[in-house]
Amino acid sequence: MNFTAALLANTALEPRTGRLGEVLVYIGLGVVALIAAFLVFFVIVCLCEKQYLAGDVEQVQGPLPYPPSPYWIQTRERAARIGLWHAGDFATRKNTSLVKGLETLYFSSDHQVLASIVGGSSAIGKTKKTVLRTRLADGRILESTDSPINRDVTGGIKCAVLLNAGIEELLNFHRQRINSAGSSPVPFNGNAALDESERIQLGRGERLVAAQLANWANREQTCIRLTFRGAIAYVKDMFAHMGQLENQKMRIDIKRAG
Repeated sequence: MNFTAALLANTALEPRTGRLGEVLVYIGLGVVALIAAFLVFFVIVCLCEKQYLAGDVEQVQGPLPYPPSPYWIQTRERAARIGLWHAGDFATRKNTSLVKGLETLYFSSDHQVLASIVGGSSAIGKTKKTVLRTRLADGRILESTDSPINRDVTGGIKCAVLLNAGIEELLNFHRQRINSAGSSPVPFNGNAALDESERIQLGRGERLVAAQLANWANREQTCIRLTFRGAIAYVKDMFAHMGQLENQKMRIDIKRAG
């Protein structure tokens, strides 16, 4: 019996297996289509969205313009308990970023660490994250966070994630990175927390524009839009980031503040 005859015989004898194979093929094609649709959507969002690097938040005192999230409240309380110095509360301006919410900035006592605690929301869900940053003498920025964020694809900001970490654990993690960085930390100006934070983001924007991965979206050069090359670079980095988080699966069930 030749191969074709054997194949036809097996097909006739096992029709259920053939139908199962067809179902699996359709499922596979459906998954591929969903992934492709998500990537197209992600690229379109990257191309259309304005990324504000400065000027999108303003300092607030008294009544808050947005409801404070439990994450923001509890993480601020923990920051105070571990000795971080409060440098101001800020809120998103109404006509800027799509994510609206509150941000509090803190300094470590030696001013080597600038901490940002964010609680906000947008049309696609809640945002809650803590980001610690340190400026090094060689020009690099160390960034440590408890939640995956858009990383600097130019490499100027070296980001590391410790998934679902509380602020004390995250600070210890960040200190270890400083100690092994091979370059001395440069203290921040303790009287200009927002300026220091925005300066880091403006530097990222300048590098993206210089690499033709983004264009300035306003005359003041305080916000950018990614180019197609930039959007593709962020797609590639997203997949690389997901792969790097594989070794933190055990941290997924850690309960976060709030």
